Amino acid sequence: MKSKTVLFDADSLVYQSIYKVISFGEIRDMLKSGKLRFEIEMEILQRGYDRFEKISFDILNEIEEHFHVEKTLYFFTKCKNNFRKEIDPQYKANRKKPNRWISELRDYLIEYWNNSFAHDEYEADDLIFYNAQLLNVSDYIICSIDKDLKQIEGLHFDYYQIKRYDENGEEFKIRKGFKNMTKTDCENLLCELFLVGDACDNIKGVKGIGEIKAKKIIYSKNSTYGKFRAICEAYKNESEFWKEKLRMNYKLLKFQ
Repeated sequence: MKSKTVLFDADSLVYQSIYKVISFGEIRDMLKSGKLRFEIEMEILQRGYDRFEKISFDILNEIEEHFHVEKTLYFFTKCKNNFRKEIDPQYKANRKKPNRWISELRDYLIEYWNNSFAHDEYEADDLIFYNAQLLNVSDYIICSIDKDLKQIEGLHFDYYQIKRYDENGEEFKIRKGFKNMTKTDCENLLCELFLVGDACDNIKGVKGIGEIKAKKIIYSKNSTYGKFRAICEAYKNESEFWKEKLRMNYKLLKFQ
């Protein structure tokens, strides 16, 4: 069985792990029983940590049905000095301030979870990209639900769970699973992002171009040069300052 290093985008796992990990009713009962605030906070963190462990191990067990996992690296976003903010101060400006417990659990995991990494300037995506470049493309699996990471060539495991129903109408869930991204696939995705932008990160694409239209533009071209020309034309038709916007989006969207 082929051995793989799993490069784990741990950011979304943190959200899943801490979400509704404890109810207000439980907290109220703990306070009534005489538990100190510090003890309750540690209980919340421990529950989040335990759920993170369970979710990540369940995912790895599914991967190990097909590959031998030799090593697992976990990457978190914790950048107070995010370099993309210097390129565009509006980068991620549309996002609400994270729930306190998301930050607390992330920091807790970075300190106590084995093989955890974060950087003051670079996001988890950038760290995964950098570490993927240190390995042969056949030696790693990128484990994430983030579409942006599919800019990276190689095997991906999307652990997002989709609802399905059996013949009796009973609900069950399956993960999106494995997808191998070729160089052409990665190029096409990046080109699509240039046209559509990334609403989650507050990166504006070309006005009036959505995912379907972007795919038609990109997939109608047979060469990298043709795709680039089409992107330039789309930006040029939108604004006289198209070069500046395209340069900025390139720096924001492409992994460093």
